[in-house]
Amino acid sequence: MLYNIYQKLIHKIKYNRLEMTWRGSGWRLSPPLARRGGALALLCGAAVMAAAAADPVGQAIDAAQAANGASRASQQRVNTLDDQTRQMLERYRAATWQAQQLNVYAQQLEDIAGQQDSEKQSLQRQLAEMDNTDREIMPLMLRMLDSLDKFVALDLPFLRQERKERIDALKRLMADPEANTSEKFKRILEAYQIEADYGRALGVERAEVDGKTADVLHVGRTALFYLSIDGDSAGRWNAATGKWEKLDRGYVKSVRQGIRIAREQTAADLLTLPMPTAAGATK
Repeated sequence: MLYNIYQKLIHKIKYNRLEMTWRGSGWRLSPPLARRGGALALLCGAAVMAAAAADPVGQAIDAAQAANGASRASQQRVNTLDDQTRQMLERYRAATWQAQQLNVYAQQLEDIAGQQDSEKQSLQRQLAEMDNTDREIMPLMLRMLDSLDKFVALDLPFLRQERKERIDALKRLMADPEANTSEKFKRILEAYQIEADYGRALGVERAEVDGKTADVLHVGRTALFYLSIDGDSAGRWNAATGKWEKLDRGYVKSVRQGIRIAREQTAADLLTLPMPTAAGATK
């Protein structure tokens, strides 16, 4: 439509023979034509404005485009706010889950702390009781050691050096201030166990018998026999007199067999040996 108006104006100018003259700084319309040209320019502008006002379709299109732009901007803002809201929701959920986990962990720590406090109180009571136990058990251990020393001195004379060294080591341990009570008591019980084991087994050692070297066999802690190195003579310990006495040659073989059994050189077998009775006689 604007194009048509423009064409009509051009047509008027062309057929009205507009004239232009040179006036100093440029070309100018002749006065009569200038007036008509000014009127014509006003008419052209008015026509353009009227044409624009008379174009409702263009206005509608412009309005629709403006509305679309505003809608897109609004949607962009909505999308941005939605992303921000989603991120905040995810952070909130993560913080809530972490808070729940921390609450569970804190509760567990409280339970553990309660148990540790109970154990601490129990240990404190045990320490107090241990102090009392140490004061009570030390005299007991000393009595046990003294009894063991006397028992070894009165027992059959076998493994004398070994047993004496064990008791001496226990005496040094009892006098050691750095050794704890449990270790001392444990070592004393071990010594008692070793002495008890002597009474249930055969044992053999090489020792001096009346100034001569011989193999000494102890049958538990009931009887003690010896066999000369050459194997020709045998004897036994007389607890009543505290001396060695020879045996008949008929016992040599049994003593030799007992020594072999004690050294695990042969299988266990029945031995015929003169064993002391409670009254001190032999069988």
